[in-house]
Amino acid sequence: MQQHFTPWMIESAYRYCEAAKHLLTGHDMMAVAQVNAAIGMEILLKSFVARPSGNHGQVNETYDLDPKLINDAHRELQRVGKISADRNRADKHDLLTLFHAVPADIRARLRFNQEEEWIERYRNVFTDARYPYEASSRKGYSDTLIRVLGTMIESVVKWYREQGCRDVFIVCYGMTPADFQDKAAKQADPS
Repeated sequence: MQQHFTPWMIESAYRYCEAAKHLLTGHDMMAVAQVNAAIGMEILLKSFVARPSGNHGQVNETYDLDPKLINDAHRELQRVGKISADRNRADKHDLLTLFHAVPADIRARLRFNQEEEWIERYRNVFTDARYPYEASSRKGYSDTLIRVLGTMIESVVKWYREQGCRDVFIVCYGMTPADFQDKAAKQADPS
């Protein structure tokens, strides 16, 4: 299991997901929304292979990625033919590589495995769709990655809570103003 929490990364992924949802309500913004979801998914998956590198335990904690986990995932995907054998370096934007870098026990615990098909299908959205004016740019788009990211964030937040994470974002995730009032009232009068 994960040795440490990375709540700031989870919050960042959530913010990109929320931005993507907001962009869906605009005119002809689904392509931009999908790219935002891809960035959020990248951050969420990287949160499982990140190690604190500075400002330990603070709101602005910083992280470095564990290159061994990412390189191992890259080699495994090469072995099974999902990455070209002549590709020497791991692509740190490839969602499928990042997905496989997440330890298998965590993927299973959080039910990420049921989303693997979608992650594979949209694995290169960030690099293939962010510049729509390029000839090689992805031509179609979908809101599927937004839904998948939202589901995965829900699972991670729930798991972080179960593990005792006390980060303000994790604790308050999903609360409404009424929830805050109820919580404050219970703390003021616990009887």
